[in-house]
Amino acid sequence: MKNNNLLIVVVIFLFGTLSCYDRKTNNSPIESNMGISIKNKTLDAINEQLNTSENCLICDSNQVFITIEDILKMDRFKNKVVYLDFWGTSCKPCLEEFKYTHALKKKFENTPIEFVYISQYRKKKEWDTYREMKWRMIIEKYNLIGTNILVSDELKHHFVYKNKDRTDPIKLYAVPKYILFNKKGEVVDFNAPRPSSKELLYEKLWNLLDE
Repeated sequence: MKNNNLLIVVVIFLFGTLSCYDRKTNNSPIESNMGISIKNKTLDAINEQLNTSENCLICDSNQVFITIEDILKMDRFKNKVVYLDFWGTSCKPCLEEFKYTHALKKKFENTPIEFVYISQYRKKKEWDTYREMKWRMIIEKYNLIGTNILVSDELKHHFVYKNKDRTDPIKLYAVPKYILFNKKGEVVDFNAPRPSSKELLYEKLWNLLDE
């Protein structure tokens, strides 16, 4: 547990440093190379956490991951079914669904499924410290074992907009939103069932595992 906490601190520190470089204008070649080096170190730290921790918490200031697809290209998700949960820290229906996650994960123990929880912050250039603290507290309260990622609005909205033809426009950016990816990393259900739907969701997951 101590190692996990240390990795989280390292990742947050590296993101903060990277953000400082990004805010500079007219960077010299040396500064640009330093920025690339820091980005690579950040990715290494994230990869290490993904590979060694059951419960991963990643804060991305939108400097490392440009799209949601970039996240899902990481080794942790290769050849696995992914159940992605977009949620909000102030979304009551989102939090209600977390009560069903234990039964869901118990049902699919020892299967190649990754559970990814993505929340977002609203400030474009600065971390919303309160939101990040609340995000961490909720993850701990509901024991959200899986990959937990805090991203910018832009990152989420870019992904959702690309799939706008797959859902009701009125519900395009609404949360909670559940999405299923097959083992090839392709979106197969942009309006996947909620954890509370139980057997309906279980059947879809088993079908994807059998492919």
